[in-house]
Amino acid sequence: MSVNTGQTGPKTVKGKSISSMNALKTGIFAKSPVLPFEDERTYRRHLKSIIDSLSPENALEKNLAEEIATSIWRGTRLQLNESVQHDAIFQQLTPLMMAAMICEDKEKIEHAPAYLLDLKHTFSKKDKQEYRAAYQQYLHLMHNSRGIQNYQMVWLTYQKLFTYLGEWMRGRYEPPLFLSTGKGLDLAWQQSPQQLEAAIKKYSHTLWWAIHFDDFKLQIRNWMSSWYFLNAQQKHKITSVQEQLVKERRFCQGLMDTYMKLRKSRADHFLFQSKLDPILQPNASPGDSNSRAKANLNVDADGQSTSTENEMPEKSSKSMA
Repeated sequence: MSVNTGQTGPKTVKGKSISSMNALKTGIFAKSPVLPFEDERTYRRHLKSIIDSLSPENALEKNLAEEIATSIWRGTRLQLNESVQHDAIFQQLTPLMMAAMICEDKEKIEHAPAYLLDLKHTFSKKDKQEYRAAYQQYLHLMHNSRGIQNYQMVWLTYQKLFTYLGEWMRGRYEPPLFLSTGKGLDLAWQQSPQQLEAAIKKYSHTLWWAIHFDDFKLQIRNWMSSWYFLNAQQKHKITSVQEQLVKERRFCQGLMDTYMKLRKSRADHFLFQSKLDPILQPNASPGDSNSRAKANLNVDADGQSTSTENEMPEKSSKSMA
């Protein structure tokens, strides 16, 4: 007798994918709305939450509740897809491209900050005042001290500028701008005035963008709008997703309307029956009529009444005969 100790079952990617869905072939998961990248447990919790909210009282209502939950699940997925499509358009737009649209200074364009594409980015009023003061010191320094042989001689005159510069250079340049005591420039920078001057100039562009960012926001918004609508191909994809989302929402609303009409129909029938019974059987107590109306609502899956109360008068009459 031989024993097969090798792997059994599908070996191809497609076969494994199909096999992985075998557990979903029963009940409401016969056609699973859960895609491979989605979490089935999350969907189950979502399904239970919707069903609990709608409180179905029979098989038909439960089926409608499941369809409503699935429709909401698909709608959420379409919203995510739409968001991804939007992001895909703006990922092609770079800070350098935006800077070129709103500024003509080539050096400033080359040092465009990443936040140019983030209209939610803000600087506090205090920060902007500090940056303006530091930038004014930079302009004064460049006008009066360019070509200086050792910036150790003047940095205290422009202390605000050099303090912010030291923070900006940390992690970008080695060694740090200041000595560990903080009482002067590092010797390496004292001996490299041209390199320090180049760093100061780069940092000045950082200050300039921070100072003027709010002034550019309207232009940035307009250029982003133009960029968005000029991407016709991506726009077509988004429009398609939006149309699917609208259809899914309408479908879900139709299911909800059907569900509520069904609940209302059952409630109206119960109310009508409770008022009719006292007329047809004036000797019956109100409690009996309510019980009989409820019993008439109990219908099995084949459409047959499960109540036996309507049969009792006939049996009683036969026994008396």
